[in-house]
Amino acid sequence: MAKIAIIGTGRMGTAFARRLLETGNDVVVWNRTAENTAAASDAGAEVAETLDALKGSDAILLSLTDADAVGAVAEQLCAGGLSGHLVIDTSTLLPDDTRRIAETFTAAGADYVDCPVGGTVGPALKGQLLGMAGGTEAGFAKAKPIMEQLCKRVEHLGPAGSGAHM
Repeated sequence: MAKIAIIGTGRMGTAFARRLLETGNDVVVWNRTAENTAAASDAGAEVAETLDALKGSDAILLSLTDADAVGAVAEQLCAGGLSGHLVIDTSTLLPDDTRRIAETFTAAGADYVDCPVGGTVGPALKGQLLGMAGGTEAGFAKAKPIMEQLCKRVEHLGPAGSGAHM
């Protein structure tokens, strides 16, 4: 069991929260629009009032709409440093945006893994997604047990940006 933070509680972020709760994890969520955390909260997730409150988690999973949203969250989250933290970005971004965002997180001391997923809410709730990961070997080794709870298959494809490239 791990404590997993999820940033972004849209349809997929909420499905991730439900699945991770179901598989025995503690889940804390944060969303830029606080009222959009209701479904995840109703499923049993704790709601964080600030991004800094997520730093006590074993992993921080991002599920955001675009590179601008991920970049804004990255700047805020990294402001105080993230040494030793694992960040898994499931957002669907362009490879160049992913590599830029990876630099922000790694400069703050985090292990960053981009792992966009193939599938929709239904497969997410059943742990039946396909995960395509990019990042260091060490980062992927930390991310894999978490992503295996969401994915029927998760593959490490190379450095940061490789998952987004696929």
